[in-house]
Amino acid sequence: DPSNPLVLVNYARFLKEVEGDAARAQEYCERAILASPGDAEALSLYAGLVWETSRDAARADDYYSRAVQAAPDDCYVLGSYAGFLWDAEEDDNAVEPLPPPFLGAAQHPSITAAS
Repeated sequence: DPSNPLVLVNYARFLKEVEGDAARAQEYCERAILASPGDAEALSLYAGLVWETSRDAARADDYYSRAVQAAPDDCYVLGSYAGFLWDAEEDDNAVEPLPPPFLGAAQHPSITAAS
């Protein structure tokens, strides 16, 4: 049955993990979510794919939140969400600019040619 969410999610997982085809995996997750909007496994897998392919933290977080809401006791969903939160925080920390140098600090004298 091409509209069976379980089959669609399993195929999406196969595409992601075995074939390495995240784009097609996303497509099959989208189909699974359309077929069953409250499928926590599909929502969680899709959220992970969104994060992996586009690094869109807000969108991934939205799908993870929906997955947790759909299955608050599912350890796979909770673990995936926790992994995302950890990864997203590290990603945020990696791009933070360094603070400007302290303006009142002593400046090293410039080296000039001896006269």
